Amino acid sequence: MLPLQAAEVDQFSGHSAVLLSDAAPLLEAEVNRRLQLAVTMANRPVTKPPQLRSRPALQYPACEEERLYDALSWELARPVIGQLETFAEEHPQISRRRVAFRDSVYRNFIWQQSPSLVLSERVAAVIRVGDVEIGSDKLGHFFTEGYSYFEVTDRLQDSVEEGMLFGEWSESLYFGAQTTGVFSFADLAANLNGLRFWNRILAQHPDPLSGREVTPYIRCEQQRWRLVDTFHFSGYIDTAWNESVNCSAFRNLSMLEQVLHYQPLCTPQSLPQNKYGRWQDRVLNHAGLQVLPDYLQPEVILAQRAFMQEVRLPQGVVERIRELRLQLDIWRQQPKPPLADSFHDNQRQEP
Repeated sequence: MLPLQAAEVDQFSGHSAVLLSDAAPLLEAEVNRRLQLAVTMANRPVTKPPQLRSRPALQYPACEEERLYDALSWELARPVIGQLETFAEEHPQISRRRVAFRDSVYRNFIWQQSPSLVLSERVAAVIRVGDVEIGSDKLGHFFTEGYSYFEVTDRLQDSVEEGMLFGEWSESLYFGAQTTGVFSFADLAANLNGLRFWNRILAQHPDPLSGREVTPYIRCEQQRWRLVDTFHFSGYIDTAWNESVNCSAFRNLSMLEQVLHYQPLCTPQSLPQNKYGRWQDRVLNHAGLQVLPDYLQPEVILAQRAFMQEVRLPQGVVERIRELRLQLDIWRQQPKPPLADSFHDNQRQEP
């Protein structure tokens, strides 16, 4: 299911079609509702094992962190398509701008180049949060991939670099370059801000961007979890989440040229200043629309992750992955076979 569910957003087409109203109040209310549901779930009593039972048979957990994070991930970090992404796509009071795949800047991709995008034709909606227009998919990145960063860094006991390399690795493979053909720097910006959100749940570490102490959303009081602060998107969302500002890279020159044919306007001069510090070169693309650089190829990132984790890779494995990637890319550029046409014909005939 994973490759066919990954989505891209087109923030270049249909700009004047819909004047978007601010979705932040509805989205924030939903996040805070889910935070409270998770707290209630984490505080729920559990039944004692028979050999330990006495009256009462129920016991209340005393602020168990694992139980809290399990409840929070259940409510906010569903894999692939997150709960808030679905909420933004479906809520009747959220205004959205939609671009059909056939009208998007990706319309000339063939299925070998972009299997998840071409076969599903799933293009994320554009919404406005505060003053920034973003793809609804960024909400999934913020909560779900942000949680992955949080777990990969052992809840920030390890270096943020571990999370960054994980994000680049996943974007170079199954969430981007190898499935849709698009490496989204805006996804990486949403991921990193998601790490900041998850850190602030209990605020056990300073903010990974500013290095400042932050107040928690949830605190243990009298052996019970309490929601003590209200979530807002301000401070997290910025223009780096907008793919027409923080522009993407494409797996090869052919795909870039297919997008450039529609004259998309990229404005990296509108990227945020002084927010991302040492990570700005990793999440902000000042070069505009481009071919994916060599340093973001999966075999290079794999070698970096192995070095960070002090893992010794078998000799020649990095070069072998590079050769396979190049061979696969040659195959991807072959003419579209009848299989893809019949797939779309069947899809369109379904009620």
